[in-house]
Amino acid sequence: MEDNNEVPLKYIFKTVDDPSHYANIFTKENFKTLEKWGLSQNMELVKFRFNTSFQLKDLDRFLKDLFNDKTVKQNFPPLQKIILPEEKKEIESFKYKVLSTKATSLDLLDVIYERDLVTPETGYIHQDYDIYVEDITVSDKLKQAMLVEESESYAAIPQETRDEFLWHIFSRIVIGGSLCQYENVVQPYLDMTKSFYKDIVSAAKDPESKEIYIRSIPVQILDIEKANLYNKKYHPQNFFYVIVDPYQRYVHLWYHNWVPFW
Repeated sequence: MEDNNEVPLKYIFKTVDDPSHYANIFTKENFKTLEKWGLSQNMELVKFRFNTSFQLKDLDRFLKDLFNDKTVKQNFPPLQKIILPEEKKEIESFKYKVLSTKATSLDLLDVIYERDLVTPETGYIHQDYDIYVEDITVSDKLKQAMLVEESESYAAIPQETRDEFLWHIFSRIVIGGSLCQYENVVQPYLDMTKSFYKDIVSAAKDPESKEIYIRSIPVQILDIEKANLYNKKYHPQNFFYVIVDPYQRYVHLWYHNWVPFW
C-alpha cells in the first residue's frame, strides 16, 4: 500500500505474450469471422501487466504512465503516431470516459428484441432502406440503433445501455471494419461479443451475496494530445479502449483504425 507521505510509485508495464489469455477471441473460427467483418487487419489487442496497486482515483496518473511507457509504445503501434512538440517531453493531455460494467451477461442485449430491432425467435435482423454513414452501408435497424442518431431505432436504446462496456463491444463488432460482410442474423455477433467479454473483462463472485460482478474498469479513450491516432480522426469504426484489472494488475489495450478499402 502506498504511503500518503511518499511520492506514488510510477506505473511500469510489461508485455504479456501468452496467447492463452485471448483463447476465446482468437480461435481459428473466430479469426476467420473477424476477417469477414473487416476487423482483423487493423485491430490491435495487447495485454500488459503493471507493477503496483490501482484505484479509480489513480486513473489519470495510470493513463499518463501507460501512454509514456517505452514498453507500451514499442508493443502498441498506435501510440507511435503521437509526435510531441519539442517543448513537451511526455504525453500529458488526454480525454476519456469511464464506462459502466453493471452488465454481467448478454441479458443486457435483450433490448434489441424488446425494441423490435431483431426477431426473438429467429434472430433475424430487421432490414431497412440503405443509409450511408461515413462510407458504411447501414441497411438494417440494428446498425441504425448504433449509427443513425435521428432514427427511431437509435432512440429505442436507453443511454444507460449505451454507457455499458458490453454494449460498446457489441456495437464495435456489429459495425465492423471498412470491408465488412454483414450478417442477417444476430447470433454470430452475440457469440463474438461473449468471447471478447470473457477475455478482456475480469469477473468475480461476491462472497456474501454470491452474485457475479465485474471488477475491471473499462475506459474509452477519446483523445490523446489532440493527435490523430487514426487514418481519419472522426470515423465510427475507430475506437480505443483501455481495460484495467486492478486485482490481477493487468491492462488490455483494444484499438481499431478505419482504413479505406478502395
